[in-house]
Amino acid sequence: MKTTISSVNLAANTRSGNILSGNINEFINVRSRITLAQVSSASGIRCTFIGGSDIGIDDAEILGIGTTLLFPDHVIDSYVVGGGTRLLLTLRETAGVSTTDVLTSLDVQPY
Repeated sequence: MKTTISSVNLAANTRSGNILSGNINEFINVRSRITLAQVSSASGIRCTFIGGSDIGIDDAEILGIGTTLLFPDHVIDSYVVGGGTRLLLTLRETAGVSTTDVLTSLDVQPY
């Protein structure tokens, strides 16, 4: 299993690029179960999570508010993708908060 934990700081009314870009989990080599967990320090963060041609999350709000990831409380999505899949994960700040921190955990379990 490969786990990626990252922290992103979003300014007010901005969208991130692919936060998995250049990461070991950006490209999935073998069929795997992908589990995404996220928590943000303020409300108003929206997430888009795409695995190849599968849209796991389409601009949905992150409901977990806090500074620590808790499992399984903050798990947002979990599904199976095929080998050779590229993952795309973007965040968008919509509340106009000056800065918001988002903690993300992405687990990849061969399936």
